[in-house]
Amino acid sequence: MVPRIPDEPPDKELSPGQLHDRFSDVVNLSVAQMKSFIQSDYNRAYLERNSDMSQPGNKPIEDVIRLANTPRDEWRDVDDGFNEVEQAREMLNFNRRNLGAIRANGLGKNTLPGDLDDMTMIEAASIRWGVDPDSDIEWD
Repeated sequence: MVPRIPDEPPDKELSPGQLHDRFSDVVNLSVAQMKSFIQSDYNRAYLERNSDMSQPGNKPIEDVIRLANTPRDEWRDVDDGFNEVEQAREMLNFNRRNLGAIRANGLGKNTLPGDLDDMTMIEAASIRWGVDPDSDIEWD
């Protein structure tokens, strides 16, 4: 079942701590799994095909890892080089759109190339933002 991300109350009304909690509830991959995905053939194939169009390099998944590693009491809405609140809102917004498309249309047929065709581009995109919509595939 594709996860649903709550939107009530809206993210912009949540305190940094509440936003941390929502983020933590939504991310269904461990930091170790995300780091493993970065090193995987699936991620390399995604990056080759996507060529930085909408998700430059490994920035999305690295940001999710950084958020996951930041303790709740250190989340701030401050432009200090890494604004936890803005990054979490971006992650939640991306996944709301992406998971909504998956719920409406399924994972689609736009698969990764070659022998990696057991994963679609939209699935890889979600994983790169911390949410695995189809936990049947192992990459680590």
